[in-house]
Amino acid sequence: MIRATFSYLSAPSAHFDFDYYVDRHVPLARRLLEPVRIEVDRCVSAEERGSAPRAVCVAHLYFATLDDYYRGLETHGDALGRDVPNYTNAELEVLVSEILG
Repeated sequence: MIRATFSYLSAPSAHFDFDYYVDRHVPLARRLLEPVRIEVDRCVSAEERGSAPRAVCVAHLYFATLDDYYRGLETHGDALGRDVPNYTNAELEVLVSEILG
């Protein structure tokens, strides 16, 4: 199983519209990329209690294979990217990993 983690990084000037993201962007990603599962996290704290998190939002998309992930992005990545300004101006960091356990 492959997990693609999309971290939207915190910054003083960053905004993030969770309503738009959950109600519009996530269903678009689900329809276009056809992941096995999607999870969305609203980041509330870092490791130390009360400290600011590194990211404002993290989304995890799960795929059966690495090819499924890359095929989806190659086909629909531009459409998904065009939607990003509708919900955030935050810097995006992506990590793709294989789940071992």
